[in-house]
Amino acid sequence: MSDDDEALSHVLAVRRGPGANCSSIGSAVEMLFLSATVGSSLLVAVTAMLRPDDDPAKPAEPPAPPVKTPPAEAP
Repeated sequence: MSDDDEALSHVLAVRRGPGANCSSIGSAVEMLFLSATVGSSLLVAVTAMLRPDDDPAKPAEPPAPPVKTPPAEAP
């Protein structure tokens, strides 16, 4: 038996895929970040759809004319 066979004799299983051999907490943190990203994107999209725009039925008020002050009298 070679050194490589002895080193691999304690390996029970090898899983394939992204993060397959990581701990369960690593998978949980990854899903936490993913769900937070998707949730915040959905919240922004729904908020943008619900935001009221200017009411088209109500006409805009014209701006007030500038106030003219009389010129100061010279002594």
